[in-house]
Amino acid sequence: MKANVYAAALSLLGLALNSNSASAQAPAPHRTCASVEVLQQQLAADPGLAQRMAAINNQAVQFAKSNQATNATAAVTVTIPVVVHVLYSTTAENISDAQIQSQIDVLNEDYHKLNADYTKTPSAFAGQVADVGIQFVLAKRTPAGLATTGIERKSSTTTSWGTADKIKSTSTGGLNAWDASKYLNLWVGTIGGGILGYAQFPGGAAATDGVVISPVYFGRTGTVTSPYNLGRTASHEVGHWLNLNHIWGDDNGACTGTDNVADTPNQASENYGKPVFPHVSCSNGPNGDMFMNYMDYVDDAAMFMFSTGQSQRMNALFATGGARVGLLTSQGGVAPSGGTTPPPTVTYCASKGTSVSYEYIDYVALGSISRTSGADAGYYNGTASSTSLAAGSAQTISFSAGFTGSAYSEYVKVYIDYNQNGVFTDAGELVVNAAASTSAATRTGSFTVPTTAKSGNTRMRVVLSDNSATTSCGSYSYGETEDYTVSITGGARLDGTTARTSGTTGLADQYTLYPNPATSVLTIARPLNMDPEQAFTVRVYDVRGSEIKGLSFVDGQLNVASLRTGIYTLSVSDGSKTSHQRFVKE
Repeated sequence: MKANVYAAALSLLGLALNSNSASAQAPAPHRTCASVEVLQQQLAADPGLAQRMAAINNQAVQFAKSNQATNATAAVTVTIPVVVHVLYSTTAENISDAQIQSQIDVLNEDYHKLNADYTKTPSAFAGQVADVGIQFVLAKRTPAGLATTGIERKSSTTTSWGTADKIKSTSTGGLNAWDASKYLNLWVGTIGGGILGYAQFPGGAAATDGVVISPVYFGRTGTVTSPYNLGRTASHEVGHWLNLNHIWGDDNGACTGTDNVADTPNQASENYGKPVFPHVSCSNGPNGDMFMNYMDYVDDAAMFMFSTGQSQRMNALFATGGARVGLLTSQGGVAPSGGTTPPPTVTYCASKGTSVSYEYIDYVALGSISRTSGADAGYYNGTASSTSLAAGSAQTISFSAGFTGSAYSEYVKVYIDYNQNGVFTDAGELVVNAAASTSAATRTGSFTVPTTAKSGNTRMRVVLSDNSATTSCGSYSYGETEDYTVSITGGARLDGTTARTSGTTGLADQYTLYPNPATSVLTIARPLNMDPEQAFTVRVYDVRGSEIKGLSFVDGQLNVASLRTGIYTLSVSDGSKTSHQRFVKE
């Protein structure tokens, strides 16, 4: 009986019982998703999973029939809070906040038909391109109700996590899932075996519910690698998490499988690379395969649509009785009252000398930082040591080189990330650029902390190298890098702008917008002379003057994650006066 139920569940999902999914075995550079294999393992281990998935599938089928009968589009509006668990064994795997945000941006574009490339859809399928109506935002509140950036990180000695869900549990070295009924859990860690990612379908265990993606396929900036460098691996895997099957039905080319979606053509097997339209299989001419669908295996640049039927299947999860209906009432995307979301964790690039056989940093002193040392294998993390620097103050840093044997000419560069954005390449952040010297004596460099530096803790990096071309990032041949913390005091805010209102109360009557540019959330602070209980409303207009509808505005925070990159005008009104201010969506 158990085997029969297992087979029935696979049939409902469009999966063959003997499916080995050529995808998981395909060598790079082919897309490799292990969701089907993971599902088969879970079905074999959990006797109740087949019945749960069959019920979920039946609810989706009935939902689609109901919408077709009433000619409804089925698109819902739901904002899903996302928590990203980053597991890393190397600096490169510890992807930046910017790379993570770029993935959230891609999901919002692809699930809201805001991706510019959807217009590439062939005319035969153009009428089926769907706005799924689902948007995503990094969590602002933990399950315990505390403020969060929606990102948590953990260093690990594991270099390849595989698909056994070890990445999803602290007991096996990973990070535990947050409440799966309230959050989408995304784990980022190297899977191995050429696998880009895998997802858990609705109905599985809450402790493992979510999506796993290797860091080099996550987002569209930073460490991503072509041809999977546009964030579409997550669009594909989150599709599985939202109950979509592979578009070819995982039947090993038999043309007998199904993805349980009525408006996607039957096709023989997965497509790779960048197919040329039409690509006919399973006698599905003249239009052939819908290979540009996110649920095929083509390159990121060749997939750019969900169909209306797929949208209905995903939306069913949020209807009455839907398996993910709890997300509709989740408060995970709303910052706790009385505070705003904490600043994002900044991740810095790696910098390291590959050899310290001849020279290294043996002394650094600035303010209360004073360290004498030997060779530290090319890099030393001294961020536990800190000193305070006042904005506008003149400073002198001391440093010296240590040599093993002969003395060589050494260059020393000192960087300070004054605007705390995670890079040292902004103007004025190379604070010392010392000329070559063969001396082992202590040398000094002087600099002035700019008055515009952002207050708070930030990174100082000291790089000693025998090559004048060595920069703040990357590996270099001979020398050493040391990092420290400096705390800027009295600096000007760099992340806020103000808007003058049309009222008559003058300079005190100003709203503050930050950060600007914004990536996901724009905070709107009341004027100083405004009653803290006074309500105000906001409207957003694009450059053509058209109002943008459907943006969430809660507790002074406007969710702009779904907006396209560009310039917008914000109109703020308290009923008696109105202000207008431009902001940039990155």
